[in-house]
Amino acid sequence: MRTHRLAVCALALAAALPSCRSEDATTAPTPPAPAVLLKDVVLSNLPSPYYHFEYDGTGRISSASFASGLTVYDVQYDGGRISEMRNTTVANHDRLQYVYDNAGRVAEVRYVDATGATYTRVHFTYAGQTLMGLERERRSTAGFVVDKALSLSYYADGNVREIIEHRPAIAGLQDEATFVDRYELYDDKINVDGFGLLHNEFFDHLVLLPAVRIQKGNPGRLTHTGSGINYAVDYVYTYGDRNLPLTKTGQLTLLNGPDAGRVFQTSSTFTYY
Repeated sequence: MRTHRLAVCALALAAALPSCRSEDATTAPTPPAPAVLLKDVVLSNLPSPYYHFEYDGTGRISSASFASGLTVYDVQYDGGRISEMRNTTVANHDRLQYVYDNAGRVAEVRYVDATGATYTRVHFTYAGQTLMGLERERRSTAGFVVDKALSLSYYADGNVREIIEHRPAIAGLQDEATFVDRYELYDDKINVDGFGLLHNEFFDHLVLLPAVRIQKGNPGRLTHTGSGINYAVDYVYTYGDRNLPLTKTGQLTLLNGPDAGRVFQTSSTFTYY
């Protein structure tokens, strides 16, 4: 069964009240809220911590690791933007090189191996600052070929509504497949794992997009349909004093196949600095 992985990124929260002016009085804006620095995400029955983050003195992610150190990234910056993520594990020294467009958005991320050769390119498309699509192409004997594409649609409040994933048929590599993930019943609390929706393959690199917000709140339901096993997950959350999620419990129900109706439990826990 295709499993959706979670991931996280630091969220910089800034809230300011409008000033009220009169002839002899001024109300100062509220100071910015402190940054949310997520430390660990722990998922049931998966390597722990599934994600771990460390930060520099300015609150930027300086290091990120996945699956209890399966990959560990040293995050490099140039002019305040991520320029490169370097895998520092013994067995893999890939580098993820970031390319930006004229609007300052991440246009492409290149996976570069230890020899300096690019073997994967991930392209991003936007409407304004909203991420609308992703296309991944891998190097083959015939050149680069697209093996995965995502398209995203949103509710009016900015929360993602559907993510459609299409995998074209590639001889000797994969059959054609399409998956649709629909998210519903959002709450008004703070989401910290939304960008992980882009990291849904265990052996793919973790790509951080700090400026992208796919989910603002936390969904109460996910329905997965399309090729293969279909399922629905109903989520329940607990929160801390800053409306940050502490736990996420899911009840997953299979919707098709010989095990239709069977129920599984999932859980995630979140800790912060």
